[in-house]
Amino acid sequence: MNETDAYLRRHYWTAEQLAGACGLDIARLDTLLDDRLVPAPSYVVGADGTLQSAAFGDFPEAGATPGRYFHPGTVAWVARAREALARADADTARAALEQRFRRNFAAALADLDRGLARLPDSFDDQGLPLPAGLDARTADAWDAFGQGIFGLCVSDPTSEHAIATKEILQETLGARRQALAGDRAAAGDPGDLPGLIARYARAAMPFSPLEYPRSSRKRLVEDFAAELAGAPPAP
Repeated sequence: MNETDAYLRRHYWTAEQLAGACGLDIARLDTLLDDRLVPAPSYVVGADGTLQSAAFGDFPEAGATPGRYFHPGTVAWVARAREALARADADTARAALEQRFRRNFAAALADLDRGLARLPDSFDDQGLPLPAGLDARTADAWDAFGQGIFGLCVSDPTSEHAIATKEILQETLGARRQALAGDRAAAGDPGDLPGLIARYARAAMPFSPLEYPRSSRKRLVEDFAAELAGAPPAP
């Protein structure tokens, strides 16, 4: 077993394992996927061992075991999809799921705007929503959700709030790192950054060995912490 296989087995379920955990046969799970009612697999490994990452594209050198791989948290979204289908056809259910996700994601962003970092594209100084910016954020999040990206990069992708928290931590740390690289005096007090980095480390997945060098975790946990400590980041 190589490192990629070990990572997938440690952190992900195959389609067959996911179906079993949800009490479904594989054909029923495939129908939910085809109807875009649940997130796509975060990883797909082809017959030749090529790893297709939802976030990073293809890695022909992976040599991993063929299959479709899902974050175990996908169980929560399968349950939501089945609830929606109990009340409506697939198209109506998909629209209802999107509306619910985007509404909950917007509520999470409002909470994070108040408690983590200002989101001036989405909320004014009184915390009232700015529809254009907020709609753009929730639409982008829904698209990424459907592609299986959050199952790849968020350690607990079982709720909109958990997903939004990881995304805003990443955005905040990226902006703070850029600001410190330009003008440390104008970038504000860096005293809160170790805590934010630790929080982000908990919110983000470890990433597979092939992805890690290009990952936000490498940039914002390993490299940024080294920069704050005055050490050069690892290659």
